[in-house]
Amino acid sequence: MTVAKINTSKWKKFEIGHLFEIGRPVSRSQAAYEEGDIPFVASGNFNNGVVKYCESKNGEVLDEKNCITVSPLDGSAFYQSVDFLGRSGAGSAILILRNKHINERNGLFLSTAIRSSLTKYTYSDQLNSQTISSETIKLPVDSHGDPDWDYMASFMADVMKEAEACLEHLRLVDKKKTVVDISQWKEFEIGKLFPKIMKPPVLHERQVVEDAGGIPYVVRTKFDNGIKYRVQQNDEMKPSPAGVISFGAENSAFFYQQEKFVSGRDIYYIDTSALNEGACRFLTACLQPIARKYSYNYGLFPDLLRSEKIKLPIDSEGNPDWAYMDSYMKDVMQVTESHVDAMSKAIL
Repeated sequence: MTVAKINTSKWKKFEIGHLFEIGRPVSRSQAAYEEGDIPFVASGNFNNGVVKYCESKNGEVLDEKNCITVSPLDGSAFYQSVDFLGRSGAGSAILILRNKHINERNGLFLSTAIRSSLTKYTYSDQLNSQTISSETIKLPVDSHGDPDWDYMASFMADVMKEAEACLEHLRLVDKKKTVVDISQWKEFEIGKLFPKIMKPPVLHERQVVEDAGGIPYVVRTKFDNGIKYRVQQNDEMKPSPAGVISFGAENSAFFYQQEKFVSGRDIYYIDTSALNEGACRFLTACLQPIARKYSYNYGLFPDLLRSEKIKLPIDSEGNPDWAYMDSYMKDVMQVTESHVDAMSKAIL
């Protein structure tokens, strides 16, 4: 898809300290929390900064949603749409930016602009409340020379609408609702397509040390690509390969892992390393209905998965059309990436 060039000639630079109220969460560490439903936001540069989901403590006040969190380590910025627990103190502390005009749509626009302006910061040269205050971001303006909040919201709404339209083509669970013609697709037994369904070495939480710059630690969850947080890698670890699809035996989902990773109990992976990333992501979407059939009482283990069947597009010889799947997913991803990339370049 071709993205129209963004005209930034009339955009204006604003100091972050003039646009936002800058704050920090109260001092807290994720290690002190039990698992739950509340996102714990730290200084990660992926998964919207969320490193785990927690139960809040009795009487604890959550950090209010509708804000932008920023990592002092590398300037990663994310819009937070729900109340959360923010990390403060040493290590993965975050900064919180607030403005009464922020909403979900322009918040996504703003976080992209902020991230693009703060890429120069590193672990050895971190942001703080003072340095971020004097940094500038370039934004569209209204007739009064103020940030055009409505334009930013409208722009991101269009980006998301186009991405959602493409993703609709992958909704394969209910044939009556799908807009994809799957009449010529063919069923394949998963075990025959992928003989290698592997069980990686198990690393329990007590055996790993959290490290924002480390290797992904994959556990049984339906969130954040299965990644609980990143951990320090050592010589004794035997990471699983990149380019595979992970899944948990219970209460989990299928996730494409583009990096090497280590994992907790009852995690397995399908060896799809011979396929391109796009084909793997297409396959992952098609596998999700299988995960929903299983639960804590009836786990999805490799022998069960091998006997499951999946319907896929085929080539002229009746084999899975991996090239089509790869191309399709690249088109889907391009919709969002091309818009955001064009905006990022324009505001630098």
